[in-house]
Amino acid sequence: MQQDEFLNYKKELTDKVDTLYKTGQLFDVIALLEESELDFDLTMLLVRTYINVANQSGDPTTLFNKALTLLDKFNLDGKNSAKFLFYRGYILFKQGLVSDALTRFEEALKHADITDSSLFKNITTMIDNSRALLAQASFDGIDEQSEKEILGYLQNNFGAPHLLCTFDKVKLYQIAPSEKYPYNMLFSVGLSGKDNQEAIEVALTLPNDYRFVVGDSSCFEVYMLIEIVKALIAETNPIGFGYYLEKESGFSKFTAFTGAMLASFGEVEKEKQSITLHNGKIVNFYEVIPLRPMELHYRKSHSAHELLELYKQKLIKLTPFINTRDDVCAML
Repeated sequence: MQQDEFLNYKKELTDKVDTLYKTGQLFDVIALLEESELDFDLTMLLVRTYINVANQSGDPTTLFNKALTLLDKFNLDGKNSAKFLFYRGYILFKQGLVSDALTRFEEALKHADITDSSLFKNITTMIDNSRALLAQASFDGIDEQSEKEILGYLQNNFGAPHLLCTFDKVKLYQIAPSEKYPYNMLFSVGLSGKDNQEAIEVALTLPNDYRFVVGDSSCFEVYMLIEIVKALIAETNPIGFGYYLEKESGFSKFTAFTGAMLASFGEVEKEKQSITLHNGKIVNFYEVIPLRPMELHYRKSHSAHELLELYKQKLIKLTPFINTRDDVCAML
């Protein structure tokens, strides 16, 4: 086929694929491309479709292997292609080879065209996901003696800690309401084992009538704290007072909180907000302040102190956390 003929053929084929993609007919895309003459670009289109269908399949291995076979045929053509490197990295990621995948994603970013916003976003997202998984995998938690000392600190200052759950080498403890602290407290124990500039544990305070029901997804506060701790384990930037994180989709369908910030315990004496362990490590304890969308937006352009002062001015109490409270920034 002559070059001009192939270009026309390629355009017609691409138009057909676009039409099929719009109606979600991905198996028809595969059937069409597998029977067609393919150059590098068309091959990348077929690889993309294999991956998309594999992600919806209960047994993706066959489709991922087909994609890899095609990629192998274009190793030389793809060595400087962001799309090629991204697809190979994505399959490696799905196969559990996260370190190798990260290498491909980082190489893909070097060759990415920023005007291709979709591919650029996908690459940066997968780099973040890979780094997070590697950080979680390397996280060792804390030693037994440190755990005993932290539990003793909780017992002496707040009340008897009761184990609620364990995840990623971190334990979550609940402390029942008391006369001095008339609300439930959830504390992480183990997060301070993270190799960071500041060793921290975090807590979330909940109303005194809060009911902890194992397996009840409506207890979103517990799952939110678990998700926040997981994010802190994976974080590579310094963590401490004022640190905030964002979750665009929100922490739960039951309520609209899309972020969280770390702050000092407003109702706890300063000397009770840290402990020095047997190994000399100082562990600081921070309260998690869930943020509504406009509050998160405000925090991005203002300091933590400014946001906390805003809560104070508007008479919004942060301790304990009430999931129906107003968005303080909607009141400006």
